Amino acid sequence: MKRRVRDLLPLGSGRRVLRFSGTGRRPGRSDRDDEDELYLALGRIVANWSLIEIASGHVLMGLIGSRDETLARAIVAGQRVENVWETIEVVLSGPSGGTPEELAEFRAWRRSANRFRRRRNEAVHSAWSLTGGDGGPAAWDVMSQRAKRGARADLFPAGVPELEELARDIADCEERLAKLHARVLEDMDFADDQPD
Repeated sequence: MKRRVRDLLPLGSGRRVLRFSGTGRRPGRSDRDDEDELYLALGRIVANWSLIEIASGHVLMGLIGSRDETLARAIVAGQRVENVWETIEVVLSGPSGGTPEELAEFRAWRRSANRFRRRRNEAVHSAWSLTGGDGGPAAWDVMSQRAKRGARADLFPAGVPELEELARDIADCEERLAKLHARVLEDMDFADDQPD
């Protein structure tokens, strides 16, 4: 007898993993249901995180003094965002990099971004079901390093509002990176304009 993939997920009896089928909702329903709200919240997290990845590549390119998109793609394509951040930190700490204050600010930004990255990964890579305490969305971590010791349940106990807050936090994090980038580039341009 063939087993379906959903039968292999250890979510317990009566729980089903949510999958977006690609079909739209039936017309006539005026309110979105819990599943739609969940997909919207997860989509916001994914979209906002992709902006952090893009902005990180732009920061690195600005620091090495190039706006050439081909060069940018060659340097950051295929790299994990953590590696891009490590390279940014190395450049900022170099002799032609940023000020000590800018380096400290980037390191603080990176710590907060890492917290959001971990939460983003939990949201995106969890199995979701509509079996929370109130029948709402519940996340089940079955694949992470932590889950090797056992599946973790209820990663987002507040449900969709908690996911929406994470999406907003990620957007704020990206905005802080953009502001830091602008200040660093301004300082670098000012330094380049100084007479020798």
